[in-house]
Amino acid sequence: MSQQYPPQPQQPGYGEPQQPGSNGLATTALVLGIIAVVVSFIPVLNIVVWPLAILGIVFGAIGLSKAGKVRKGKGAGITGLITSAVAIIMFFAMNALFFSAVDNASKELDKSYDSTAVGDGKSKTGGAKKSKVMKDFKLTKCDVVTGDFGITEMAIHVDYANNGDRRYSYYVEGEVLADGKKVDDFMSTAENLAPGQKFTDNHAGALVTADEIKDAKKLECKTIKASRTDF
Repeated sequence: MSQQYPPQPQQPGYGEPQQPGSNGLATTALVLGIIAVVVSFIPVLNIVVWPLAILGIVFGAIGLSKAGKVRKGKGAGITGLITSAVAIIMFFAMNALFFSAVDNASKELDKSYDSTAVGDGKSKTGGAKKSKVMKDFKLTKCDVVTGDFGITEMAIHVDYANNGDRRYSYYVEGEVLADGKKVDDFMSTAENLAPGQKFTDNHAGALVTADEIKDAKKLECKTIKASRTDF
């Protein structure tokens, strides 16, 4: 009778192949990289790309190094590194495009808005620095009149003529001076004038009392600021 031997336990490393281990860092890098790329397309708010991309690069590098030992995560680690780097590049590209667009829009807005600055006060009809808007209006009357119930008031008339190539609305600010001393402000507007259209504002009055101007030898109206806005 042959002798029977009990079965021997199988030693590690023999028989079935060893299963690969886990590589969570590589997977995390992949997820962070993808999120960073998506967020990078949102100008200004994409500042959060930096922590995401930096962590993605760090985890991707560690995960890629670990992939050789655990035989898992090499592709995820490489993809995490690439997407994180792409996210940083997209951060600069998208913000550059955004701020360039904002700058261009600002320049276009400036083209549609003409404004004068404070003048020197030497001209009865102005004193504001020369600009395109100054060619579109003129102070044609600056006198004291007696209105209803014998009330003394200012009569200030402003004539407008749109010399531009589009519709404009106008806004004029000024001062009333008696013998060189300011006694009140006045304001005049003209709304939505078509190219070539004219308009006279007969109600650009100022609340000047009789006592303020009764002894004045010289009365004048001075333009302080004028602007026009297109449509």
